[in-house]
Amino acid sequence: MIESIHIKNAIVFENLNLEFHKGLNVFSGASGSGKSVFMESLLGLFGLRDSNATQIQGILTQCPINLEDYGIDNENEIFINIIKKDKTRYFINNSLIAKKNLQEILSNHIKHISLKNSTELQSSNLLRVFDTLITSKEQDYHSLLLQMQIKFDELQTIKQSYNQLLKEEKNIQELREFATFEINKIQSLNPKVGEYEELMQLKKNFSKKEKIQELITQSLDILQNIHIIQNTLQILEKTHPTFDESILEIKDILHNEDTKLQELDTLNPEEILDRISKLADLNHRYGSIEEALIRLQFQQEKLKEYDNISFNKEKLLDNQKQIEKECILLAKEISHYRIKYIKDFTNGLEELCKLLKLKDIQVLLKENSLSHTGSQEISILLKNTQIQNLSMGEYNRLRLAVMCLEANFSDKTGILILDEIDANLSGEESDGVAKVLKQLATSYQIFAISHQPHIPALADHHYLVTKKDNKSFIQSLDTEGKIQEIARMISGSNITKEAIEFAKKRLNL
Repeated sequence: MIESIHIKNAIVFENLNLEFHKGLNVFSGASGSGKSVFMESLLGLFGLRDSNATQIQGILTQCPINLEDYGIDNENEIFINIIKKDKTRYFINNSLIAKKNLQEILSNHIKHISLKNSTELQSSNLLRVFDTLITSKEQDYHSLLLQMQIKFDELQTIKQSYNQLLKEEKNIQELREFATFEINKIQSLNPKVGEYEELMQLKKNFSKKEKIQELITQSLDILQNIHIIQNTLQILEKTHPTFDESILEIKDILHNEDTKLQELDTLNPEEILDRISKLADLNHRYGSIEEALIRLQFQQEKLKEYDNISFNKEKLLDNQKQIEKECILLAKEISHYRIKYIKDFTNGLEELCKLLKLKDIQVLLKENSLSHTGSQEISILLKNTQIQNLSMGEYNRLRLAVMCLEANFSDKTGILILDEIDANLSGEESDGVAKVLKQLATSYQIFAISHQPHIPALADHHYLVTKKDNKSFIQSLDTEGKIQEIARMISGSNITKEAIEFAKKRLNL
């Protein structure tokens, strides 16, 4: 509930502070006094309207709202602060928040009845309310609905997988051909890790072969006369322990390299260059020989998947049929309960509609395609007229009836804001709205503007909006104030004795 609101520098409110209470809170006053401006500020507090003041603050209590999902600590109170300067900023418990997130946080707790912009009369909500009624009477029904939802979600997942396989199957030939092409391309080369580098070294050796062989020949010729150096060292009686070993090692190196160069004569340079070109193409295409081999393994596995796709499709189809059967059985069981209690739902709605002077209401429970709620939909006709073709007054009164019906057998609570709900209604219709609001006020904290005496007469708290010197003020009325204001609403500014007596009678005084 809203405990208090502070409005600073609105169009007509300079500095307004109000405290609120549970139940039905009604605002009345002469035309142009500022009632609508206040209601716009109240809606602005919840992000349902743009702010019409430099600052709007409100404190909410007893709200089952989890703020941690938005990075805000949960506290006993929710403090909303809206500041409007060059731009409008929104805060919850001193944490800056986007207007969209403010609306989302409060969406399940705040209801605003104005235009035909609600979900209360949509089939999905009517079915939810109906199911809530059944749950209040049948302990196992909630579990049944949960099973239906889980099983239907499973069915949808399998259908998506099956449809994806069907899409893949349409392109399967192209995918198979491409995979086969890549496999053949890589396998035909049969590349080895490090092979490219080895061939590049051979290419370098080919280019230097003649020069290296010439140098090796010259070096070996020089080594033929190395004995002169050895003899000289002996005569000088100078010895070098590693000299002979080094000379032998050098000879071995030169002979080995000469042998390798001679082996190059057995190789085809053009074949080597062609092999290097093909390996270079693999490197360019896949990044490296290692990556090409990984791609080969991947495509080989994909080819197996493509070959098995028909098997997987049939398996998924069998699973889909099985789960669909289970869903149909659950839907039939749900339908059994709904058929059993549709009369209770209809009677409850008819009773409320009778109060609201809504005649000839029909509740239709029809079969529909399978969904997470079963296989039925529910709709309402008023005098054989579909909901979307109702007048604004009929539409909003029917919304109140559905909300009140749900409140009668559930623990749903919240805040309900009404824009002149009794405007353009007859006295009987307005009186019916007042009685239904009084019932709703046991579950909802209600804020309503009223131009007729019926709703104020049943209000838990009555507020008078007045205007003086272009400034508006709101005061909570005591019993005498309620009598005077209801009398004014009946007879106008010249309050008659009869109006006073009528007001007292309506207030049971």
